Amino acid sequence: MLRSIRRSPALKALQLSESMTMDHQSRALSERLRGLFGGRKVVLAGGTRLYRRVQELQHLGVDRTLVISTDDSAPLYDPQVATWLPLGISGLIATEQMGLEEALSSPAPELAGALREFDPEGDALVVGSHYMALPEVDGRTVINYRRPEWVALENKTTIDSLWRDLSAPHAPAVVFDAAGESFSSLWEASKRLDSGWGVVWSGDGPAINGGANFVRRVRTRSEARRVFRHLAPKCDFIRVMPFLEGIPVSVHGIVFPDGTAVLRPIEMVVPRRTESARFLYAGCASFYDPPSQIRDEMRNLARRVGEQLRTTVGYRGTFTLDGVATADGFRPTEINTRYGGAMTCFEDALPQVPIALVHVALVAGYDIGISSMEFEDMLVHAADTSRISSIGANVKAVSPTHEVERPIVWTEWACRWAHEDEVPHGTLRLKPGRIGGRLELDMFQDMVRPGRAAAPLVVSAFALADQDWCTGLGRLEPAQAVVEPDVEELMAAVEQAAVTA
Repeated sequence: MLRSIRRSPALKALQLSESMTMDHQSRALSERLRGLFGGRKVVLAGGTRLYRRVQELQHLGVDRTLVISTDDSAPLYDPQVATWLPLGISGLIATEQMGLEEALSSPAPELAGALREFDPEGDALVVGSHYMALPEVDGRTVINYRRPEWVALENKTTIDSLWRDLSAPHAPAVVFDAAGESFSSLWEASKRLDSGWGVVWSGDGPAINGGANFVRRVRTRSEARRVFRHLAPKCDFIRVMPFLEGIPVSVHGIVFPDGTAVLRPIEMVVPRRTESARFLYAGCASFYDPPSQIRDEMRNLARRVGEQLRTTVGYRGTFTLDGVATADGFRPTEINTRYGGAMTCFEDALPQVPIALVHVALVAGYDIGISSMEFEDMLVHAADTSRISSIGANVKAVSPTHEVERPIVWTEWACRWAHEDEVPHGTLRLKPGRIGGRLELDMFQDMVRPGRAAAPLVVSAFALADQDWCTGLGRLEPAQAVVEPDVEELMAAVEQAAVTA
């Protein structure tokens, strides 16, 4: 259960001093960002949390904002502050991004007209989505566009060369040309690399591989044949590597002119589907604390990766280093040279700092007036203190017409609806989605204990949604922690009758 901690006067004074320092840094950072955005017109071209970005830009003194969103909804907003232009593009990440860049590279008359009306001089700043590889939109510079040499580093079938360059321990892997190799070659390699838990096939190119779209777990020959038939027509290459038992984790680095800020590890909530080779990418959470040795290992490697990115391709801004916390230590699997989705855990832990716009400014080569170490200390402290989750999944089995939300309670690893007279541990929400429905889980940070992985809680909550809301996610299995966090209070994960194992 949660324990109340009596704070000594010295501890209170230290915490007050830290809070004052953070407030000073936050105000100074905002003033620097005003120098980039203040008084300018800004086009937000796709992306997530657009409503929040508009608020952040308004706080920084922008003239007006034009929001080009991929979905077909526009919130009620003061037209003197922001204009919303929905494109009506829906689907998976790859579909959305390809549709967005196609629409922006050759604007249709309606879009071109909206841009001219909003910015007749053509000097507005364009802030693209985190995937954006377009250098300009109708003559206007995309200040955070991703250079081709940055995008190339995300290829999951070529990343092993980086681990070798850095002498980083990593799992063995074999890469095959999807069009030129036979199924039997991949299957023979799979048998050689299988260490007892099966293997993972990862496809890459030409489409964006996000949210585990082209990642499959292979355990049998028949399963391998089905996966090959799915990946071969869609991918240029397929990487085969052992399945790594452990908690999927990600650590973010932010490349500054003076160094690389490295943040705390974040759990990637990726349950396995017990009845298929697919994984379910369900978001991220910062409750999990890897053992200190693995945390240090991850952060040290991320710092080396950041410096490698700086010296080889001139990288700036945020990147992710993904991998698995295994019994043998951290094993990296990929990097993403962009602002990762798990950065929401830091945004929500430190809402007074427009972290996403800091990333944009760094990519644009703008001096934000703070060192990498100062920024690192500020974000790590906030995220270690305030634990956050961002959990959700698209569901195709239902197409709700309105939103429904109910409070939940966990007992052991099971989940049930909360009674009217008890304090809930979270809420489940089902609402209309882009490809059917959207299932979301809020985990209340003052009820869930830091330490253990969130995935078992997510799996039990999603099972409840399947049972009562017919969401059709099927049987899920959480990742297994093969090394326990070295925190003695982890005998209880949530207060009172909540998770204890």
